[in-house]
Amino acid sequence: MRNVFKLFLIHLISASIFISCSKESSTENEVIQRFKEISYGKSKLSFTEFARMGGYQDIQETELERFTSKFSDFPFERDDEKNYIRFRVKLKDISFDYRNDVLPFAEISAVCEDGERFFGFGEWADYADATGLKREIWTQEQHAGRGDDQLTPFPFDRITTYFPVPFFISSENYAFFVSGYSRMEFSMCQNEKIWKVKVFSDDFEFFIFTWDKQPTEAIEKFTSIVGRQKTPPIWVFGNWTDQVLGQQEVYNTAVWFRQNKIPVSVIWTEDWAGGVWRIPDTIYSIAGWDIEEDKNLYPDIKQLSSDLRNLGFKFLGYFHTFLAVDKKFYPQALTYGILLKDKNGNVRKYFHPVEGETTLLDLLNPRTYEVMNDIMKMKAGLGFSGWMADFGEWVTPDLVSYDGKTGWEFHNLYPYLWAKLNREFWEKYQPDGDFVFFSRSGFTGSWVFSPVVWQGDQNTSFERFDGLGSIIPSMTSIGIAGVANVGPDIAGYTTLLGSPASKELYIRWTSICAFVPVFRTHHGTTPLLNWRFDKDSETTELFRFYATEHMKIVPYIYKLSKLAEEKGLPAVRHLFLEYPDVVRYLPEKIEVIEQQFLLGDSILVIPIVEKGKDTREAFLPPGKWVDYFSPQQEYDGGSDGKFLEFKIPLGKIVVLVKKGSCIEIFEPVPHTLVRISQDIKNQYGILDIDDVSVKRLCF
Repeated sequence: MRNVFKLFLIHLISASIFISCSKESSTENEVIQRFKEISYGKSKLSFTEFARMGGYQDIQETELERFTSKFSDFPFERDDEKNYIRFRVKLKDISFDYRNDVLPFAEISAVCEDGERFFGFGEWADYADATGLKREIWTQEQHAGRGDDQLTPFPFDRITTYFPVPFFISSENYAFFVSGYSRMEFSMCQNEKIWKVKVFSDDFEFFIFTWDKQPTEAIEKFTSIVGRQKTPPIWVFGNWTDQVLGQQEVYNTAVWFRQNKIPVSVIWTEDWAGGVWRIPDTIYSIAGWDIEEDKNLYPDIKQLSSDLRNLGFKFLGYFHTFLAVDKKFYPQALTYGILLKDKNGNVRKYFHPVEGETTLLDLLNPRTYEVMNDIMKMKAGLGFSGWMADFGEWVTPDLVSYDGKTGWEFHNLYPYLWAKLNREFWEKYQPDGDFVFFSRSGFTGSWVFSPVVWQGDQNTSFERFDGLGSIIPSMTSIGIAGVANVGPDIAGYTTLLGSPASKELYIRWTSICAFVPVFRTHHGTTPLLNWRFDKDSETTELFRFYATEHMKIVPYIYKLSKLAEEKGLPAVRHLFLEYPDVVRYLPEKIEVIEQQFLLGDSILVIPIVEKGKDTREAFLPPGKWVDYFSPQQEYDGGSDGKFLEFKIPLGKIVVLVKKGSCIEIFEPVPHTLVRISQDIKNQYGILDIDDVSVKRLCF
């Protein structure tokens, strides 16, 4: 064993800052004693790419060597000021070669207690509760379902995520975080009484945070280290709608909302640089970005943005991390050297289902920042107040960056850099902070840059793992990392293997999004076939109702965003965060508990997420709860909470408010949070943010 030790160096800062277990709190002592082994070695890794699309990667490992030591041989460092315990692993004299896919690893194992549950790991579409599951910390395209009746994710038959975070909270009063951007694999008590994490790095730290009364204490400690999401302008929470297919369609949609007095503050379009019907009047694909807008679709986009601003809308566009070879800017990009290359020094090309033959920006090259800042400045000058900052997951291990790093090293870093690039541009272009961009991919701390994180491309279906059934776990799981400003595409995005969004799906999805921070529509891949707000009068009335309800509670949502910036606490919360004793009902009631959520600590939202259903079971937390829509109706969860059956017809949703609590609302409810002229207000009979006040509504 002594021969093993000389291969490794465990980082020691100073003998004086290490404390014995006897000096630690009892909880910390108990947690430390759970750690049993640490193994070191190196592995040969390989990857398979689905259909030359880098967003889907299957990675296989062959261990080349492994050595194991007891954890008791090594000390922990404690920081009393920042309230954490830290342990650093620094491997020495291990021969590895990232270029030839030979990577170092360290694997840490700890004991699982009876009944222990584990929550978090970033955004996951199956469960926020990861007990018994494996979590691959490798940002990828979200799995896609295979239709309403086939829930198996493809192409590699496992759950993947756009936004992994190597942080979890245990029901046993501690949380755990691994630093760095390496590939990691967690196995949470799958087949034995052990949880473990394997980190493919030669230098990293892990942190332990303890909590006493509520798990939110651990989130506050974690985010104090990695950073917190900043609060965007209040108009970001004031309802968004989208429209594509050209300048006239966008303008007509804006006028329709004003004529129908439906509250909306933002309109956004994805096809400003072009769009194409892949199947006539069926599947429509956007063409990404370029140095010029599409003059056929948008002959005068500056005039459009002026018209929208006059009507009280902020106007948003679209950018992503790709550059297709048929773009006008592609030859210049080659000259600038800002595209990622393979190990042979050739520009790496992928097949993108929309863009065709495409490449990736090298975000580790300082020149890329300069060039993209110039391009983004030109595009923002068209009148955009922000955009969707799409993708970030396609870095494959065979890539080599400007500074010589391989994809193994910067794969998880890439979405962080993409968010950083966008943030730095907008803060320079709009120093007063009057902007927004929204990201789907990310990693530890990237939410510091991204004002909004949306939940990616769900199918236009009720599918449990990639449709309506996936959006609540996606929001509550990423919330455990402290991400507050969230909201999915209303009614989903992808219609390739299933059916377009139905009326039932649209109404159910809309009702949920009324009670999350960002209420935002999307046209989807089949914009003429998907159900939407103007398909019939009943849908329009229900959409107006829920858009109004969302706008009404914007002051409460804005307050939650400010709380996230101050303490890191999420807006959309898993029940465990406020009522940790709920774990007593897991795993037996996991599907019930995962399909409801808290908005802050005061509002409980209980929706229908299954096709054809109008009743459901839900957990009522301890204490008394008041029906938000019918305050005369009260429910009593008693001292331990209870399960109740709720009748929820189409068009309805159960929203309960903790008795004795107050929430901030607008009164009256404005139609836009963007200031507009009195002439426009008179013309359409609408109100802007200057016409309303904030009051407290108590229950």
